[in-house]
Amino acid sequence: MNSKLVGAAVAAWIVLEILAFALVVRAVGLLAAIVLAIGASLLGLADVKRLLDFFRERVAARARGESVTAADGAMLDGALQALASILLILPGFASDFVGLALKSPSVRQNLARRWRSRAKTADPRLIDLDPREWRRETRRPRRSVAKES
Repeated sequence: MNSKLVGAAVAAWIVLEILAFALVVRAVGLLAAIVLAIGASLLGLADVKRLLDFFRERVAARARGESVTAADGAMLDGALQALASILLILPGFASDFVGLALKSPSVRQNLARRWRSRAKTADPRLIDLDPREWRRETRRPRRSVAKES
């Protein structure tokens, strides 16, 4: 079932990319569409280089013993920036559109806020155990009755 769903999603993505490319070619011409596609890929590659330089600097600072603290949500924001760069590198205008949208800090913050709200559990004291990790006790505990003397 999952493999069929993944296959259908990939097929839909490819069809969407072909349609988007055809619309851009119709609007600006073939040569301009190719230049735009190459430009978007170069933008994505430059951004990946910038992200790698940033992470190398943080690793070097940590190796020097400097305190490197991450702001709340910095990891998710960095992951969304990396995803945006990858989408820009991929050929096609539909992925470029999503990648450019993810480059916007307000879009990334909105997505992060939505994902965090979905990830929160209703009760933090709740522990979800696998059925093999617990068993039901069938006997009742004995009550101790204090005897008066």
